[in-house]
Amino acid sequence: MWMVISDTHDNLLEIRHFIEEAVKRGVTHVFHCGDIVSPFALVELMKGNFDLHGVFGNNDGEVILLNQKSSGRIRKGPLELVIDGYRILLMHEPSALDALLESNYYDFVFYGHTHRVDMRRTEKTVLINPGDGSGYLAKEATVVFVNPQTKEAELYRT
Repeated sequence: MWMVISDTHDNLLEIRHFIEEAVKRGVTHVFHCGDIVSPFALVELMKGNFDLHGVFGNNDGEVILLNQKSSGRIRKGPLELVIDGYRILLMHEPSALDALLESNYYDFVFYGHTHRVDMRRTEKTVLINPGDGSGYLAKEATVVFVNPQTKEAELYRT
C-alpha cells in the first residue's frame, strides 16, 4: 500500500493523523508532492516505517535543510522513480497532464499544487493529485491510498 500526499503546509495535526492512518494500513511508500514547508513538519512525515519520496513545492522555504533532513529523499522535481518495477513521475506543479496520461509511459503520475483532488486513469497510467493535505485551502484535508498491484486508489478525508 502507498500513500500520496501533498500541500501539507506545516499542518502538524493533519500530518500526524495521516501518518497514523498510513501506519495502520501498512503503507510501504509515501509520496509527497511538495509544499511540506518547514523541516519540523518533515520530522512528523518521517515517523512511520515506510520509504518517503518527495519533491519541493513552491512554498518550501528551507530546501537545503529539507533535503538534508530527508537524506536526499526530498528533491527538485519532476522526479522519475522506479519502485517495485513501477515507473512513477512525481511533481508539484501540474505540467502536460493530458500528454502524460495519453503516453502511457508511466504507471503512476503524482502531482500537487492545486489543492484539488484529481484522479484519472488510462489503460496503463494512474494520475493522482491527492488534494489539500493541510485542509487550509480546501474544505477538508485529503490524501490518497494506492494499491500499486491493482492500481486502485482511495481518497481518504479527515
